[in-house]
Amino acid sequence: MPTSLTQQATHSTLPEWLWVVGALAVAAGVTGWLVLSGEPRGRWSPLDLLARAGSSLRRVTGLPAWAAAGIVAHSWALLVAGVGFYWDVAWHIDLGRDSQLFTPPHTLILVGLFGIAGAGLVSIALATHEQADGLWRIGRLRIPRGAAALLALGTGAAIGFPLDDLWHRTYGIDVTMWSPTHLMMIGAAALSPLGAWLLLGEAGPSTARPQVRKVIAIRLAVLTLLALGALQLEFDDGVPQWQALYDPVLIAIGATLPLVAARVTIGRGAAVTSALLYMGARTLIALIVGPGLGHVMPHFPLYVGIALCVEVAFAIAGRRRLLIPALLAGALAGTVGLASEWGFSQLFSREPWQPELLAGIWVAVLAALAAAALGAGFGAVIVGRVHAMARPLLAAAGAVVVAAVLIPLPRNGLPVTATVRTHAAGPKQIAVDRYGEASLFQMARVEVDVAQVDAAELRGADWFWVISWQGGGRRANPLAEVAPGRWVAAAPSPTGAAWKTMVFLAKGDVIASIPVAMPADPASGLDAIPLQQTRTQQFEPAAVYLTRESHAGARWPAILAYSALAAMVSVWLALLVGGVLSLSRASGVSRRSRMTLQGRDRAIDARALAHL
Repeated sequence: MPTSLTQQATHSTLPEWLWVVGALAVAAGVTGWLVLSGEPRGRWSPLDLLARAGSSLRRVTGLPAWAAAGIVAHSWALLVAGVGFYWDVAWHIDLGRDSQLFTPPHTLILVGLFGIAGAGLVSIALATHEQADGLWRIGRLRIPRGAAALLALGTGAAIGFPLDDLWHRTYGIDVTMWSPTHLMMIGAAALSPLGAWLLLGEAGPSTARPQVRKVIAIRLAVLTLLALGALQLEFDDGVPQWQALYDPVLIAIGATLPLVAARVTIGRGAAVTSALLYMGARTLIALIVGPGLGHVMPHFPLYVGIALCVEVAFAIAGRRRLLIPALLAGALAGTVGLASEWGFSQLFSREPWQPELLAGIWVAVLAALAAAALGAGFGAVIVGRVHAMARPLLAAAGAVVVAAVLIPLPRNGLPVTATVRTHAAGPKQIAVDRYGEASLFQMARVEVDVAQVDAAELRGADWFWVISWQGGGRRANPLAEVAPGRWVAAAPSPTGAAWKTMVFLAKGDVIASIPVAMPADPASGLDAIPLQQTRTQQFEPAAVYLTRESHAGARWPAILAYSALAAMVSVWLALLVGGVLSLSRASGVSRRSRMTLQGRDRAIDARALAHL
């Protein structure tokens, strides 16, 4: 049935804005309780109120106020931004472009990104107020390493928001997560849990009650899984625009690194506990976005198999040098763990993995090995195990992770001409497009024919389907070969109204498509691609139709956006890597100092015994 697109004109309703009000109310309520329950102070200046709240957190957690406040504020901010992000992507898949900039999901994202920066500022303010030791210093300022990273990450992400509006005004709607301005926001949020981990590490391994510290560390591990998993959302929502190989590569990195870090930081069972809690969180988010808000429900990977591999690896080799269990965990995660994801994809994924992925799965295996080494090294620094992993090895692991992300990057068309035939599968109905104009809605069954000499180019595809989106939902119908060179869709597909429908082929580095029917877009100067009984043309790069509304424009916004992305990523990595190295050196100095003091005490005791 055609879907009314009245919601597209306004995008937001009053109940949707209650999500924003609720998020702010939670922050205000928790902050108010912390202030009222804090240590009494004579003055009521903003800094004194902040110190009162910090004293409550210190009493509850046992952590220094600056560490506890930064971690709690970051957790709230990341969850708020995450709900907005999952909601926004699903909304665009279902209904297309926004008609206003400040929609409820956009507002949640922006509030969350500012909250990440705010978490860094709060941590710096409390550390300076307490004149905490062992932190970075600029004059009187005391700057926790993690807080510096959070401030830079949140600020960079917030800068991405106006740049994103400029990008779309200049180049049109690109409908992809991976534009430079989107990556500024998504990348900052994905890396931000590492800053919160640093705060926990700077607080010291002996701070907080053991059980409380374990709960905090588990929560940070789950947040890291959720944050890195956001990069997989195009696959989770079923509108991927990149090679299928990216899915196992991103899973290998996004699961193995946090789970190994959790196992090193927390101990036995931490990887499985984190994976199970991650599954619970993703299920809740899926229910909120899907049945709750009425959009396409995101699916998600399992992670439990990879977590079990990590636990087994550390159980087998846990008493040896950290490098041994880490590499064993990576090897198991990249083989047995990804095999479990392969099986789970057949049950729950919107794009079940196909046997053809085996040819490139070595990239994901290498990614898992490198991610395991990075996770082990990071976790070791957090708990003060200095020199547990050699720095050159960790640098090489970082390079491998970057290479693994770049290898599946190419996307190509397919020099094959096909004939797309459509057959009516129901009556025509009057519908309304996104501009309020009358349109004909038609369910149509799709067939694809190619010359037998070209049929091999279409066989063994990662995905070969008829996909429809932005008409009020998302539909994907697989194409099955019923005769040599002839493919038929499993079910009819919607066309007309605001539906965009096309034949979509993904095979290795080929990401190509042929349109079936697409609506006119007067705002972008695009005519409709009408439904035809027969259309013969060559497969074109899928981006031609997936990002149909994008267009050329002045070069300077692109130069600005890519330059800002490169600059921000450089600053983020410099602060995170520099923070880890600095914390490692500080932990090493502290450990040597303790050993020196212990040696001096033993010498004094020995001299005292000699006198006796």
